[in-house]
Amino acid sequence: MKKSILLLTLGLTLILGACGEDTETVVVLTSSGYEPYEMVDTSGNLTGFDIELMEALAAEIGIEIEWKDVDFDGIIASLQSENAEIAIAGISPSAERALVVDFSNVYYNSESGLTNYMLFNDANSIATLSDLDGLIVGAQLGTVQASLLEELSTMYNFTVDLRTTNTQIIEEINAGRIDVLVVENIVATSIIEANSGLDKVILDYSTDSLNGNAIAFTQGSEYVELFNEALVTITDNGVLAELITKWFE
Repeated sequence: MKKSILLLTLGLTLILGACGEDTETVVVLTSSGYEPYEMVDTSGNLTGFDIELMEALAAEIGIEIEWKDVDFDGIIASLQSENAEIAIAGISPSAERALVVDFSNVYYNSESGLTNYMLFNDANSIATLSDLDGLIVGAQLGTVQASLLEELSTMYNFTVDLRTTNTQIIEEINAGRIDVLVVENIVATSIIEANSGLDKVILDYSTDSLNGNAIAFTQGSEYVELFNEALVTITDNGVLAELITKWFE
């Protein structure tokens, strides 16, 4: 009898041990304040399209995510210096960034592409790039929009003012210290919905820097292939479409 109890105890121990095996935990960088991709809810938790997408991909791969919310302009440098291995934050896989980090396949590109919009106080009259002459135009540090403004500023005679978050720039627009914010179309819509008194127009200038959104990795990361395979799976099973409908439609 004692022998049977001992064997049963050993068996349960082995089963519980197997169930309790540690799942790999991976640090993933993001940058909240970029609605609807990533933001912090009223409970202080990260939420948004990118957050739910990454959690779905992690579940498919079989890893746990430890989120690290950082300033956007430090993300590429952190990956480059291998302080983290993965980042998702509405990142466009530009040719310049691809020199120092690896990218997954594009996971989202809006129907009209990543069109840029100019946001401004609706008391102002801004229709084209020429109307920016003498104005102060803002964008989020480290974004492709920031690079685009640096390229256009001398052509259209405006001053570039970059800030850590779009929220800071909206506050400056309301205070009259910045005239215009440049963001992609999806983010522009989210900001307009949350802030009365703002208007928007398309920034009519094409650039090769806007190529949808992709997950960024340290160069040579083993996770690139795993995440690309997981992206195929959640595309085929409809999970990605459900997330796009939830957050963008």
